Amino acid sequence: MKKKRRAPIWLWLVFILIALAAILGAYYLGIKKGSAKQDTLAHENVLIPQKESLKTSRGEDYASRQETPDNEQKAGARGAIVPKPIKPEDQCKRLEQDVREFFQYLDKRNYIQHLEEGINTHDRFKTMIHKLSSRPPIPAGEGINSMIMTKNIYHFFRALGKNDLRLIKEVLRNEADTLEMNLDLFFRWLMLGDRCPDPEGIRPSMEILYQYAGFFLNTIGGRSYLFRRPAPLRLLVSYYCLLIIHKADKEGLNSYGLDIFPELTSLQYEMELYSGFLFQNEYIRRIEDISNYYLVRR
Repeated sequence: MKKKRRAPIWLWLVFILIALAAILGAYYLGIKKGSAKQDTLAHENVLIPQKESLKTSRGEDYASRQETPDNEQKAGARGAIVPKPIKPEDQCKRLEQDVREFFQYLDKRNYIQHLEEGINTHDRFKTMIHKLSSRPPIPAGEGINSMIMTKNIYHFFRALGKNDLRLIKEVLRNEADTLEMNLDLFFRWLMLGDRCPDPEGIRPSMEILYQYAGFFLNTIGGRSYLFRRPAPLRLLVSYYCLLIIHKADKEGLNSYGLDIFPELTSLQYEMELYSGFLFQNEYIRRIEDISNYYLVRR
């Protein structure tokens, strides 16, 4: 009777190595999945996701502007990444600093100095905010009173000076490459409300923001202004106006009873067609969330 031939020792060694590699691979994938889940939960409430390699025209990494030592990450259990909490007062200081540094950057730009030598864009910005806040538009009632329509059509020409309008136009044209970042920055700054101190009294109230959001979305003057602008600016301004009115609606501050539900579908459609946004998916997701909010209440 023939004896069964045993497998060579080297074949057993190969089998053991393969098994070990499979076990280590499964363990590594488990860690990566856990880390990804933690990262998703940590950023669930962030308005716009940060991109590590995204550069602004100021030569700065946008993500690094948001992740200073106060927002360092530390290793958690099994290799998961857990962000350290940031104190509210630190968030306020950082956002105010980012806004100021944006205007310091503008002051050094050649096209700004060409417009007006020695201009302080931050001071000009404060003056413009005061002008716009003291003369807000009326976001509804054009069908009842034709005078409201006329005032809305010429609103910016009456509220701001010629040099103000020229400055805004030049900034929008020359800083188009960082439009998403800049609008995100100013939206977060505008929405701080009473959560952060405003010693200079610059930030407009929620009521003023609501009136301008309604102006852009619900009036002939506001809509015609947006449709004369490039598509990226029009879509992003419309998006942030929807967020403002939605917030006002949830807080019982929708005093003119503006209905943004019809605008959500059309904006989502345009956002899906326009592929030039870095955070296109995030915009669409937020619009869908707001749409679902109103669908269950109809």
